Amino acid sequence: MKKSRIILAAAAAMLAMPLSAQEFEETMGNLPVSMSATDLNDEKGFANSGKFNLSFEGDAEVQYTGATAKNAQYTDLFNNEASRGCNVRISDEHNCYFQINGINTMDINKPVVGFALMKGVRRFDGTDLVVEWSEDGLRWNQLDFEPLPTDEGSELTFMYRKTSVLPNKENISIRFRQGGYGCVFRIDDVCVGPKKLKK
Repeated sequence: MKKSRIILAAAAAMLAMPLSAQEFEETMGNLPVSMSATDLNDEKGFANSGKFNLSFEGDAEVQYTGATAKNAQYTDLFNNEASRGCNVRISDEHNCYFQINGINTMDINKPVVGFALMKGVRRFDGTDLVVEWSEDGLRWNQLDFEPLPTDEGSELTFMYRKTSVLPNKENISIRFRQGGYGCVFRIDDVCVGPKKLKK
């Protein structure tokens, strides 16, 4: 009886310990047909499905299109080459969104979100795409990132961006949301990690 109490106490102590931070890269997985982020999550089709307590949602559509060698030449936050597989299409409908839940940034030095961004219309600089974080899914805090250029050939090309620094929290959500109208965006290779990668 005494031994079982010790085991239960040890298990309770382990459960009470905070989860360790988790750096990750989401390449949007593989799928035979286009579907919403929520549906792909239900199908466990994301690269990180079933890992680290992460879940995905949104009415934005995950598609296997639009990422070729021509328009996806970049390295991500962890210096990996563009995955050129599925990506998330955020329509020009206001508030269309893609969200990642269950992110733990504890102990990551100046955590940021890295993501590849492609716009469909040249004159847009990408700032209509709102990137934000939340602890409760109700109050959202916007993150900044460098706008896209608007010169000739800047449309239909993935460019990698890093956001401003996230807080160190055990459980947050990151949301990519259409804040305007008139321009479709695609995102890919979303990473959460330190602002400066150790070499």
